Amino acid sequence: MHKVKALIIAYFLTVLCGAMTSIGVSVHFATTGAGAGVVSGTLIASACASIFVAPFLAPVFDKFSIRTVAIGSIIGEIVVLVTLVLFLRPVVLIAGTLVSSALAGVSIPAIFSLTEKLAPDLAAAQVFSRLDTARLVGGFVGSAAGGVVVERVSLSGAFLAEIVVNLCVIVVLCVVGAPRVGDDEQCQGAGGDQRSFWRRLVEAPSLLLRHRQARVALQSIWVAIIFTSVYNVALVFFALNELHAGGLGYAVLGQGFVVGRIVGARLSSRVREGNAFVVLIVGGVVMGVAIAGVGVGRSVIVGVVCALVAGVCNAVQVGALRLLVVGAVDVRVRPKALSTMGSVNSSAMLVGYVCGAPLVQCVGGGCALVLSGVGTVVFTVLPVGVTWIAKKIRRT
Repeated sequence: MHKVKALIIAYFLTVLCGAMTSIGVSVHFATTGAGAGVVSGTLIASACASIFVAPFLAPVFDKFSIRTVAIGSIIGEIVVLVTLVLFLRPVVLIAGTLVSSALAGVSIPAIFSLTEKLAPDLAAAQVFSRLDTARLVGGFVGSAAGGVVVERVSLSGAFLAEIVVNLCVIVVLCVVGAPRVGDDEQCQGAGGDQRSFWRRLVEAPSLLLRHRQARVALQSIWVAIIFTSVYNVALVFFALNELHAGGLGYAVLGQGFVVGRIVGARLSSRVREGNAFVVLIVGGVVMGVAIAGVGVGRSVIVGVVCALVAGVCNAVQVGALRLLVVGAVDVRVRPKALSTMGSVNSSAMLVGYVCGAPLVQCVGGGCALVLSGVGTVVFTVLPVGVTWIAKKIRRT
């Protein structure tokens, strides 16, 4: 268990520093006159890397052990950070974000898979719950610290701190070793996989699409995430223009959702593979109702309560989906399946962010929140209903 705790702490520090430098980059370029183009460029580069580049890196899990993949990708991130310290230019930053986000698309699934293997006495839900809690708390603390670090130290100082943390993570990965003697090294990364790159690339997505519950879950969650992402766009306009709550009111509403996600990450440890699908669907329905409640309530207090509930459901949904994904494939394919899940989620978020602004302009922040909630409910349930009806028709 000491190895598992060390990995979770290392992951927490990695996320914390990553969030800190991300906020630091936005503050730095916003205050130095580079404009919104650089900030938007980094966000688009990050999303595109997760969607279009990371999937092409997933086949490395067939050639190398998950520990080797994790170490190699973190070394790559250190190289990116050193480059940014030496050449802090907008173009270099956007390119670095692209590379770093693509590497994270394999390093994070590798850390999740390795941690699960190192804790055979714990249920997968418990392991993932602890890692999710570390991720969310790290992101929360790192985001709060980012602006302070840039103002008091420098952006280069934030990059150097992240380099040190990544070096520590590599040390931890080297110390924890393989889950069992020969298990990780021989089952994965033996180097004898003679299949074509294309077959290795589509292996995880095809297995997930063939598994009925995983397929329906991914269909349901993809469209639901689009509507949930609209919530993130609409919330600021609703708080400022309709509630007239000011920056503080918006911060309180936003942090309500974040705190809810942290609580939900802890609760997700109680989800089991047998009830994960039901939890995913029920969680999506309750979250949609809560999101709509923010827009209907027209009150900061009601909004915070609803955002808290939505955040809890969101995190529990993520835990349930992850269990469905890893349960649908063989142990050998799990890192690639987790990488696929990350790409699916990122693509839906990108679509939601793109659609969010025009929707808010057309109907206003409050109506956009209501539509976001209703859409989340409808498209969470719709794929399940369609599958059930199709099944009944086939039987008749």
